[in-house]
Amino acid sequence: MSRPYQMIGYIREGPQALQRTLAAAEIPVLSLAARVREAGLRRILLTGIGSSYTAAMMALPVFRYHGRLPTYVLPGPEMRYYASRWVDRHALVIAISRSGERGVVVDALAEAVRRGALGVAVTAVPDSLLAQQSQVTLSTAEGAESAWPKTKSVLAATGLLMRLGLALAEPDDGEAAARLAVLRSLPQALSEVLQAGEAVLPGLVPDVCRNELVAVAGTGGNYGVAIEGAMKIMEASAVPTRFDTTDGLLSGPLGGMGPRWLVLPLVTATDLEQSRELLRVARRLGAYTLAISAPGLELSGLAHQALILPAAPDPLLEALLYLVPLQLLAYYWTVARGMNPDAPVSMQTILDALLPPGRQEPQ
Repeated sequence: MSRPYQMIGYIREGPQALQRTLAAAEIPVLSLAARVREAGLRRILLTGIGSSYTAAMMALPVFRYHGRLPTYVLPGPEMRYYASRWVDRHALVIAISRSGERGVVVDALAEAVRRGALGVAVTAVPDSLLAQQSQVTLSTAEGAESAWPKTKSVLAATGLLMRLGLALAEPDDGEAAARLAVLRSLPQALSEVLQAGEAVLPGLVPDVCRNELVAVAGTGGNYGVAIEGAMKIMEASAVPTRFDTTDGLLSGPLGGMGPRWLVLPLVTATDLEQSRELLRVARRLGAYTLAISAPGLELSGLAHQALILPAAPDPLLEALLYLVPLQLLAYYWTVARGMNPDAPVSMQTILDALLPPGRQEPQ
């Protein structure tokens, strides 16, 4: 394998980025949660595009399980369809953008504030356009990330959103208090997942590289991981990749897959039976299968290869741990194809489409 690129360094910095973000955001998050309670808000809308949207999807189960307010995730462009009904003085609108320069997200937050909502920016750049439109800014603390496929910043934003979801739980929610302790311990768990992934995945790359198409599937917060993993594999390695829920992939799309496909389920105890059936059918159709799985789940004879997480993850926080192996897979696959994962050839064209005129992508 050729020289390391910046992307792998950023992946390895993920645990520290999460730890710094949780520490730095604690007081602002608690202050925002108190403000939400005092304002008597009735609903929460999270919005973003790209990896910021997937961060919201990965954190969504925490808001829905522990929160008292109905919570929805909408891509930035879709906010305009529902604003007249959902966005008013009773709404908390959280807009996520690492750079804070994504025009459609900036516009969505500005419109929400204009309609009377409490507008919150989650960003790594406190003086960004997004922060300027917000009433409250929650800053991630991952530091610079100049590689185009974002990795540690996605972990940081997801962890911050999970922390906010727990902060919005009822004060007597003992389960939320216990889950907060687990969230704070995740940087160490992430380091262990990184070590396991780097020990296993490079050896799987020759078999993985034979596949021309990929399908990633997950349930709950891992559906967000599937979206994010598909995005990373495609933008870095240019291998066409689709995402789905575990049941969604099994319910029909799997029928179009065969020997050119890699089928990659994110297997948990909750979706074990669906995942086992997905693997059975995929192999029967001739697809190559690679499972990322919690420990202690019986997959023998079903997956061609498996990466087993070092410890069983919390079911509402597990997305953070399942995300890292997909980031590593995207990196190793891209390098094995002789490509530069830091600067995909399409990067500038995409930036030109996403950034407002005259603005630049901050590192």
